[in-house]
Amino acid sequence: MVWTSLRSGNCFISMSIAMGVYIFMGTLKFAADMIISKLFSPDQTTHVILTPIVFLTTTAIGGCVAARIRRGATILLALMVTITVAILIDLKVCSMPVPWWYQFGFLTLGPLAVIITPTLLKRLKQLGAVT
Repeated sequence: MVWTSLRSGNCFISMSIAMGVYIFMGTLKFAADMIISKLFSPDQTTHVILTPIVFLTTTAIGGCVAARIRRGATILLALMVTITVAILIDLKVCSMPVPWWYQFGFLTLGPLAVIITPTLLKRLKQLGAVT
């Protein structure tokens, strides 16, 4: 099955879409961080509180965009998010000491937001709750 997918080129199309959406997510997160830094005081506590909100919102939007373009791209996008979060945790990018569950939340909820949000929106649309 994997070999057939590689030979037909579907894997490469999904991977390129996931990479494009991943770059879009990075740009969106950078823009949100810039706007937040202009609106709020840039102290550490505000940053620790708002970072998960911005991250999960960005990953949910990215998952919806990837699912809208190509359904198979969401899995690859979730894999990219997982790898990125794991690398950032290993590099200890967060300079403020945080409990272990804070980083674990990024590692688990980030990829889940990529996968679950488009599925929930599709289900709500089928029920007629979202237009």
